[in-house]
Amino acid sequence: MSALELLNKLPVAINPQATAGVNRTIQFNISQPVYVSIHDGACDVTQGTADAADLSLAMSDDDLVSLLTGKLDGMAAMMTGRLKLKGDMGLATQLGRYFDAGKLQ
Repeated sequence: MSALELLNKLPVAINPQATAGVNRTIQFNISQPVYVSIHDGACDVTQGTADAADLSLAMSDDDLVSLLTGKLDGMAAMMTGRLKLKGDMGLATQLGRYFDAGKLQ
């Protein structure tokens, strides 16, 4: 499955309890930029660049697929330069709670 296909599945993988009251935008800078808008227990996936993202992630498509499917640890990816983050690092630490990787398979 491609990175774009996985990102488009995020609305079915969102944890509504963990994201209740959350209103954040996450930019994924991959081969085709995509942003995810989390809004009070739901999310939308839009191709393009967000006007104002709370968090931006830059990585290869293959690494994003590995990250989203649990084959790549986010901290290890960041420490080795495979993942570059900009913005709200606290939000970055919550992404594992916000989405159920098992529903992306």
